[in-house]
Amino acid sequence: MNIPVILAVSAILVVAVVVFLTREKDPRHRAAALQRTGASVMGVFTVLAGIFIAGYALQDPGGTNGLLITLAWVLPMLILAAAAWFWPAATAPLLLALSSAFIAACIWLAFDPAALRSFISDNGPVIAVSVIALSFPAAVLGLKRAALAGWLLVALGALPLLITVIGRSGPVASLAAASVVPLIAGISYLVSARMAGGSTTPGHQRAAAA
Repeated sequence: MNIPVILAVSAILVVAVVVFLTREKDPRHRAAALQRTGASVMGVFTVLAGIFIAGYALQDPGGTNGLLITLAWVLPMLILAAAAWFWPAATAPLLLALSSAFIAACIWLAFDPAALRSFISDNGPVIAVSVIALSFPAAVLGLKRAALAGWLLVALGALPLLITVIGRSGPVASLAAASVVPLIAGISYLVSARMAGGSTTPGHQRAAAA
């Protein structure tokens, strides 16, 4: 069993357990539990992926260069995550713009796969790292704006991988490993947003009043 499958199965099991344990609760409570689960799964995955990527960078190229490469994506990711928590209204359009630009870059690079392979050979799995660096702030945003963050995570988890597979423009294994958890977290956010929205419909309000 390869790493993407293991990650997918693990994330799905966690979400399924949460859904099962909260099945008899109010939809709003279930929605909140799903949001927290999506954020937690994405947080744990980001830490593990960050340790792996940092370890790889500190070995090759290693030294100061490896540290700088790691900080080059970790620091912006953490700043965006903090901004998403404290200023979600202002950070949401920024994350949307960054994600759109990233996906557009993936499409552009798909038309020149040789150049992309050369770039990845020189700089490592940049697309996979970018997915993680954008997905974690989106997951934090999901605690404030579940629906928008859900669509962002689904797009980040699915589109770069799909573009790479169709265009045969780069390595798929590392990108699949980086994409599967954001995709599942995004789906959990979308489901939670649907639950929360359904619990506030007039029918539910009348039932609650009765």
